[in-house]
Amino acid sequence: MSTFKKTLLTASVALLGLNGCGGAELPEPELASTQQGMELAIPLPIPACAGALDSDGDGVCNLVETLLGTNPNNPDTDGDRLNDYAESFGFGGGLDLTALGANARRKDIFIEADYYPGQQPTQAMLNRVITAFANAPVSNPDGSTGITLHVVVDQQITAADADLDLNPVWTDFDVIKGKYFAANRAPYFHYMLFAHRYAGGNSSGISRGIPAHDFIVTLGFAAGITELQLAGTLMHELGHNIGLRHGGTDDANYKPNYLSIMNYEYQFYGFGIGGLNNVLDYSRVQVASFSELSVNEVAAFTPVAPTTEADLAKISGLRFNDVQVTGNASANLDFNGNGSIQAATYTRDFNRSGSVGNIFPASQNDWLALAYDGGGQIGFAAPGLTQDLGRAELFVVAPEKMEPCLTVPERDAR
Repeated sequence: MSTFKKTLLTASVALLGLNGCGGAELPEPELASTQQGMELAIPLPIPACAGALDSDGDGVCNLVETLLGTNPNNPDTDGDRLNDYAESFGFGGGLDLTALGANARRKDIFIEADYYPGQQPTQAMLNRVITAFANAPVSNPDGSTGITLHVVVDQQITAADADLDLNPVWTDFDVIKGKYFAANRAPYFHYMLFAHRYAGGNSSGISRGIPAHDFIVTLGFAAGITELQLAGTLMHELGHNIGLRHGGTDDANYKPNYLSIMNYEYQFYGFGIGGLNNVLDYSRVQVASFSELSVNEVAAFTPVAPTTEADLAKISGLRFNDVQVTGNASANLDFNGNGSIQAATYTRDFNRSGSVGNIFPASQNDWLALAYDGGGQIGFAAPGLTQDLGRAELFVVAPEKMEPCLTVPERDAR
């Protein structure tokens, strides 16, 4: 047990003893090693909480929650679907989330990543995505902003098990998952696989529904894939796992006013943000509806409150019709990439429909729309905390309705 946990529980025992709410002895927990060499956390119930009031039924009594700074009336203080007990004191069954860095007062997302031979992800690639989540405009109860993304690169799939074409994709995936993914992680971790190909195509990856528990990145077949492209694809498929669609709130791709790597324009490239290039990001702004019939390069996009023009001005590196253009999202944006800013309005087909006339609805701030429950599979099943988020249907898009994600041109296939 960590010194902090032991000190906290000792203090709570003393306080509870003073109030006649619990025993005065704190038993030393039995420790055991796990796959990650971590110590097991103490089991429920917390000794210091014996007989004490636990208003939210999360296994942590109100007094200890006060000491922790968590909400005694909410079993998931930070809203990441991981119960306060699991994030503060770990959990049994060979898994300790606290040893992996969980924090009940700051949002966490956990992923186990397994990989085919020759496809082990580099830390530099993973750090691109981890940094994107750390910089997310999401507030936390501890006063910080951002989300802590934990990517546990676990093990290589043996050559004998590395199916070079997952087809049917989820049937073959489940054979690998059943062998390599530890069952005790299932209520807390997304499971991802760096694989070769699925369904005989050249798709970069797919999520098992929206939101979902599982996803794959299938770029093993492609030649010359860069660190940025691999990181962008990982974040794109994870985006589906946490509730995002290709148009944010819908499946309409290539919406010019949807500034997110969920938009295929940005999956392999990212954005310029605050002077930095190739930054991976979900949409952090809300942009007003946009018409193909009235493109104004001087005015660019219009913000929707609370987004401001200053927020839009920080975003550059924008892409339309497979071309990166100059300017920023607030003003003087060269939508047609002809090298000049036109004062007169014009029409342009942005979504590859073959015609103009589409009006794209206002876009969302993705970071404020995330669903952390993995299609109802992630979340501590304890009194006061249900597995789902109260949706009539757990999936916004069911697994069988998922379309293949961004296709790599045949010329780039090995």
